[in-house]
Amino acid sequence: MWYITRLKIIFEKKVIVDLHSHTTASDGILTPTDLVKRAVSNQIDILAITDHDTVKGLPEAQQAIKDEKLPVKLVCGVEISTIWKNNEIHIVGLNIDIENAELVTLLLSQEQRRIKRAMAISEKLAKLHIEDAYAQAQQFAKGDIVSRAHFARFLVAKGLVKDVKRAFKKYLGKSGYAYVPTQCCSISDAVNTIHAAGGQAVLAHPTRYDLTLTKLKLLIADFKDCGGDAIEVSQSRQTQDDLQKLAKLANQFELLASQGSDFHDLVNYLDLGKTTPLPGSVTPIWHNWSLD
Repeated sequence: MWYITRLKIIFEKKVIVDLHSHTTASDGILTPTDLVKRAVSNQIDILAITDHDTVKGLPEAQQAIKDEKLPVKLVCGVEISTIWKNNEIHIVGLNIDIENAELVTLLLSQEQRRIKRAMAISEKLAKLHIEDAYAQAQQFAKGDIVSRAHFARFLVAKGLVKDVKRAFKKYLGKSGYAYVPTQCCSISDAVNTIHAAGGQAVLAHPTRYDLTLTKLKLLIADFKDCGGDAIEVSQSRQTQDDLQKLAKLANQFELLASQGSDFHDLVNYLDLGKTTPLPGSVTPIWHNWSLD
């Protein structure tokens, strides 16, 4: 009875949920410890750490919560990069077993692809007379895998562009001078591996892939056919029209709804927990989760 009462108390108050965030284990700027502390400061009840193609930050976060008795429920997650019709699509895995053998194998393969891509980007930048880019970007990666975000921060620090957005536009994005296409797994591979690890698969930030509505629906249909469980309905930097459109798509394809800030940096409009609550018309992915 006490368990039912506790759940009732939790859901009678406004539950703040953020199921998409990043740490220094991938391309975030906060350590796992600092991230969970910020989550507490922002009064987040349920937080998922979903670093790109790695779960290396989760043990530190779990230990920090335990040692400091932090009042936040941590969901073990990951954001897996996939390729779909020449588009890089991200699939978030939630409530995963980070020691699952299939997951470990897939993430190791993804890591090797990321290293190969980073080296290729560095070579392209060298042809533009931007020397030693890989080594310098590594300083921003704090010893972990170098991503385009780390190259972007290096280019800003070097004074070649004003900000990260311009770094992607001029050098690292699809039309950039140093763009290198991603080499990663399929949506099916990602979803199957997440399920093997006991988790749920979520299509991340669906409206950020520069797809027409027709192509977005095709993507969601393919994701659903692969066994996908949910789509992110509430995101940061989102209009009410986008929120309602995604809610409608979640229901149309009989998918659960997730929400997440996709937090990387200390920017107000991208801060942890700063997303609009899910509309009442959708079923939250956490509707049947145990919060113990």
